[in-house]
Amino acid sequence: MLESKVVLITGGASGIGQATAKKLYEQGNVVIIADVKDLSIGFLKREYGEDKIYFYKCDTSSKSDVENLRTWIKENFGRLDYLVLSAGIMPLPCGIENITDDVMNKTIDVNIKGTFMCLKILGSLIKETSNEGSVVTLTSVDGLIGEPYGVIYSATKAAIISLTKSFARYYNDPIVRVNAVAPGLIDTPLTDSTGEDPSWTTDVSIIKRIGKAEEVANAIIFLLSNDSSFVTGHVLTVDGGFVLK
Repeated sequence: MLESKVVLITGGASGIGQATAKKLYEQGNVVIIADVKDLSIGFLKREYGEDKIYFYKCDTSSKSDVENLRTWIKENFGRLDYLVLSAGIMPLPCGIENITDDVMNKTIDVNIKGTFMCLKILGSLIKETSNEGSVVTLTSVDGLIGEPYGVIYSATKAAIISLTKSFARYYNDPIVRVNAVAPGLIDTPLTDSTGEDPSWTTDVSIIKRIGKAEEVANAIIFLLSNDSSFVTGHVLTVDGGFVLK
């Protein structure tokens, strides 16, 4: 359980990011949601409560946006303790035979460049201002096994695993732990947008059902917290045993 930390969640307006934001808020943390989706403060207050929840509109693929976000956090909160990088996209079409240059470039910009810039720019704020910093990135089982029908998405998620391990080694004095969660098929708007039939995944999983965003959020919070204080550079799969089959 985390309490009284300043936490930033990119891509926190929906799906896994939103589920994580809600749990962290309910535990008493100051939660900042950064997303390209324009959430009003009124929505946040109705959804979560009266205080300790904030929204900053940010395109994580834009270096200037991320730098401005860093400045805003430091000026308004003085520190950043935990960072969850759940912003990511899988635009269509994205298979080997039909992916377009625009889709390829956009996916790389958001998933790889955006993750790198957040790890570098926002991670440095954690290192500068927090005594027990922790970062969790969101990769995917597709980054572990490869997926021809989502080839560049899979490649970017594999790159996030490499970035996670690289930054875990980089942030070593003082230590900022950097870990990753690799979800399988989870019930989120991103999954819905692909039109994917969940049966092909769930039928070959050990736990034969689609996952819940809240279940991934629990894994993220574990890796953020001191319960995982001797864990860094690790990739935790939350996939119902899909990669084992």
